[in-house]
Amino acid sequence: MTRNKLATHKTIAEKERAYNAAILDSKHQTMAYSRDGTIAPLANFAVSDVEFIGGLWRVQTPFIHKIQDVRDKQFVLNTPLPHREKNHFEFYSAWLVSENCYGKYISGSPKYIVAKYTTDHGTYWSYGDTIEQARAFLGIRLYDEYMDLIHAHACKKQLSRQKK
Repeated sequence: MTRNKLATHKTIAEKERAYNAAILDSKHQTMAYSRDGTIAPLANFAVSDVEFIGGLWRVQTPFIHKIQDVRDKQFVLNTPLPHREKNHFEFYSAWLVSENCYGKYISGSPKYIVAKYTTDHGTYWSYGDTIEQARAFLGIRLYDEYMDLIHAHACKKQLSRQKK
Protein backbone atom coordinates (compact mmCIF):
# COMPACT_ATOMS: atom_id res chain seq x y z
CA MET A 1 0.00 0.00 0.00
CA THR A 2 1.29 3.49 -0.76
CA ARG A 3 2.19 5.74 2.15
CA ASN A 4 -0.22 8.41 3.33
CA LYS A 5 1.22 11.90 2.78
CA LEU A 6 -0.11 12.93 6.22
CA ALA A 7 1.86 10.21 8.04
CA THR A 8 3.99 11.27 11.00
CA HIS A 9 6.73 8.73 10.27
CA LYS A 10 8.49 9.69 7.06
CA THR A 11 10.37 6.42 6.52
CA ILE A 12 9.16 2.83 6.68
CA ALA A 13 11.91 1.94 9.17
CA GLU A 14 10.84 4.76 11.51
CA LYS A 15 7.20 3.66 11.22
CA GLU A 16 8.08 0.00 11.92
CA ARG A 17 10.03 0.94 15.07
CA ALA A 18 7.09 2.99 16.39
CA TYR A 19 4.60 0.25 15.45
CA ASN A 20 6.63 -2.45 17.24
CA ALA A 21 7.09 -0.25 20.31
CA ALA A 22 3.33 0.45 20.45
CA ILE A 23 2.48 -3.26 20.27
CA LEU A 24 5.06 -4.19 22.92
CA ASP A 25 3.85 -1.48 25.33
CA SER A 26 2.60 -3.58 28.25
CA LYS A 27 1.02 -0.66 30.17
CA HIS A 28 -1.88 -0.27 27.79
CA GLN A 29 -3.18 -1.74 24.58
CA THR A 30 -2.65 0.59 21.62
CA MET A 31 -5.69 0.90 19.40
CA ALA A 32 -6.12 1.59 15.68
CA TYR A 33 -8.97 3.71 14.32
CA SER A 34 -10.84 3.01 11.08
CA ARG A 35 -12.68 5.32 8.69
CA ASP A 36 -16.04 3.80 9.70
CA GLY A 37 -15.47 4.69 13.38
CA THR A 38 -14.50 1.22 14.61
CA ILE A 39 -11.60 0.81 16.99
CA ALA A 40 -9.51 -2.37 17.28
CA PRO A 41 -6.16 -3.36 18.79
CA LEU A 42 -3.20 -2.24 16.68
CA ALA A 43 -1.81 -5.77 16.86
CA ASN A 44 -4.74 -6.93 14.68
CA PHE A 45 -3.26 -5.05 11.70
CA ALA A 46 -0.08 -5.43 9.69
CA VAL A 47 2.31 -2.51 9.84
CA SER A 48 1.63 -1.87 6.13
CA ASP A 49 -2.09 -1.39 6.83
CA VAL A 50 -1.77 1.47 9.33
CA GLU A 51 -0.23 4.94 9.60
CA PHE A 52 0.40 7.12 12.65
CA ILE A 53 -1.39 10.42 11.95
CA GLY A 54 -2.47 13.09 14.40
CA GLY A 55 -1.33 11.11 17.42
CA LEU A 56 -3.35 7.97 16.55
CA TRP A 57 -2.76 4.80 14.58
CA ARG A 58 -5.20 4.85 11.66
CA VAL A 59 -6.17 1.94 9.42
CA GLN A 60 -5.61 2.90 5.79
CA THR A 61 -8.48 2.15 3.44
CA PRO A 62 -7.25 0.40 0.28
CA PHE A 63 -7.65 2.54 -2.84
CA ILE A 64 -8.74 0.26 -5.67
CA HIS A 65 -8.90 2.79 -8.51
CA LYS A 66 -6.20 3.49 -11.10
CA ILE A 67 -4.76 6.98 -10.61
CA GLN A 68 -3.76 9.21 -13.51
CA ASP A 69 -1.43 12.12 -12.74
CA VAL A 70 -2.45 15.24 -14.65
CA ARG A 71 -0.54 18.50 -14.14
CA ASP A 72 0.53 17.58 -10.61
CA LYS A 73 -2.96 16.46 -9.55
CA GLN A 74 -4.31 12.92 -9.22
CA PHE A 75 -7.48 11.85 -11.01
CA VAL A 76 -9.52 8.70 -11.52
CA LEU A 77 -10.77 8.64 -15.09
CA ASN A 78 -14.31 7.65 -15.95
CA THR A 79 -15.18 6.22 -19.36
CA PRO A 80 -14.19 8.26 -22.44
CA LEU A 81 -16.67 10.94 -23.46
CA PRO A 82 -18.22 10.52 -26.92
CA HIS A 83 -17.04 14.04 -27.83
CA ARG A 84 -14.81 13.98 -30.95
CA GLU A 85 -12.89 16.82 -32.57
CA LYS A 86 -10.52 17.19 -35.50
CA ASN A 87 -7.61 17.66 -33.07
CA HIS A 88 -7.79 13.97 -32.01
CA PHE A 89 -7.90 14.79 -28.30
CA GLU A 90 -9.62 12.25 -26.08
CA PHE A 91 -11.84 13.51 -23.25
CA TYR A 92 -12.83 11.81 -20.01
CA SER A 93 -15.00 12.80 -17.09
CA ALA A 94 -12.88 12.42 -13.97
CA TRP A 95 -12.86 12.51 -10.19
CA LEU A 96 -10.18 14.38 -8.30
CA VAL A 97 -8.43 12.12 -5.78
CA SER A 98 -8.30 13.48 -2.23
CA GLU A 99 -6.55 12.11 0.84
CA ASN A 100 -7.34 12.24 4.53
CA CYS A 101 -5.92 10.43 7.55
CA TYR A 102 -7.52 7.15 6.40
CA GLY A 103 -6.09 7.23 2.86
CA LYS A 104 -7.07 8.29 -0.63
CA TYR A 105 -10.71 8.66 -1.70
CA ILE A 106 -13.00 10.07 -4.35
CA SER A 107 -16.41 11.50 -3.71
CA GLY A 108 -19.56 12.37 -5.58
CA SER A 109 -19.90 12.32 -9.33
CA PRO A 110 -17.06 13.21 -11.72
CA LYS A 111 -16.53 16.97 -11.58
CA TYR A 112 -13.65 17.48 -14.01
CA ILE A 113 -12.90 16.88 -17.65
CA VAL A 114 -9.49 15.42 -18.51
CA ALA A 115 -8.07 15.75 -22.02
CA LYS A 116 -5.47 13.36 -23.44
CA TYR A 117 -3.32 13.51 -26.57
CA THR A 118 -0.89 10.75 -27.52
CA THR A 119 2.09 11.49 -29.76
CA ASP A 120 5.14 9.52 -30.86
CA HIS A 121 7.05 11.38 -28.12
CA GLY A 122 4.68 10.77 -25.24
CA THR A 123 1.20 11.31 -23.89
CA TYR A 124 0.06 14.76 -22.80
CA TRP A 125 -2.69 15.44 -20.29
CA SER A 126 -4.66 18.41 -19.04
CA TYR A 127 -7.86 19.06 -17.12
CA GLY A 128 -10.53 21.67 -16.62
CA ASP A 129 -14.07 22.19 -15.43
CA THR A 130 -15.34 21.90 -19.02
CA ILE A 131 -14.26 20.34 -22.31
CA GLU A 132 -13.34 23.82 -23.52
CA GLN A 133 -11.01 24.42 -20.57
CA ALA A 134 -9.39 21.00 -20.83
CA ARG A 135 -8.88 21.50 -24.58
CA ALA A 136 -7.40 24.98 -24.10
CA PHE A 137 -4.97 23.88 -21.38
CA LEU A 138 -3.88 20.88 -23.44
CA GLY A 139 -3.43 23.09 -26.50
CA ILE A 140 -1.22 25.45 -24.50
CA ARG A 141 0.82 22.51 -23.20
CA LEU A 142 1.32 21.17 -26.73
CA TYR A 143 2.22 24.61 -28.05
CA ASP A 144 4.85 25.00 -25.32
CA GLU A 145 6.28 21.57 -26.19
CA TYR A 146 6.27 21.96 -29.99
CA MET A 147 6.70 25.74 -30.38
CA ASP A 148 9.89 25.49 -32.48
CA LEU A 149 8.33 22.95 -34.84
CA ILE A 150 5.16 25.03 -35.20
CA HIS A 151 7.11 28.21 -35.94
CA ALA A 152 9.40 26.47 -38.43
CA HIS A 153 6.43 25.11 -40.36
CA ALA A 154 3.84 27.84 -39.96
CA CYS A 155 6.18 30.79 -40.51
CA LYS A 156 8.46 29.53 -43.32
CA LYS A 157 7.75 32.49 -45.60
CA GLN A 158 8.03 35.01 -42.76
CA LEU A 159 11.38 33.61 -41.67
CA SER A 160 12.79 33.65 -45.24
CA ARG A 161 11.67 37.29 -45.69
CA GLN A 162 13.41 38.27 -42.44
CA LYS A 163 16.68 36.71 -43.68
CA LYS A 164 16.68 38.93 -46.85
